[in-house]
Amino acid sequence: MTKPLSVTITRTFKAPIDLVYQAWVDPQQVVRWMKCDPGVELAYEGWSPAVGTTFTSVMAKPGEWEVRGTGRFVEVEPQRVLAYVTDANPQMQMPEMQVRVEFEATGDGTTLTLTHTGLPNDDMCGIVKGGWTNGLQQLEELLAVSR
Repeated sequence: MTKPLSVTITRTFKAPIDLVYQAWVDPQQVVRWMKCDPGVELAYEGWSPAVGTTFTSVMAKPGEWEVRGTGRFVEVEPQRVLAYVTDANPQMQMPEMQVRVEFEATGDGTTLTLTHTGLPNDDMCGIVKGGWTNGLQQLEELLAVSR
């Protein structure tokens, strides 16, 4: 069995840390940007970041595909760290994975470091990196409107 892989992305946003963090914890904002493509629909049930809280998600490209998932929050330090585990998803042949996001105030902005661990192979690393890159671009656009 091969060792699980990870993807790390660091990005600085021209927005204060409170706005960036809020965009991660407010379910009404999360569904607007945390998706691999602007044409994808996303819904969460139970997205309320607190250690032990569970959530379900449905990401879909209408008429093409739909993926359901579940997970739980494992670390929540407001405006510092947000981490959650996604449960294994047999439909997608995906193991349990963890997403850890670190927030750091930097001058007039916020540096975010996202690490997605537990990826099974290089192909999935590429898919995940592309998805997060697109999602973080949508987050940047959302933050620009919020300021």
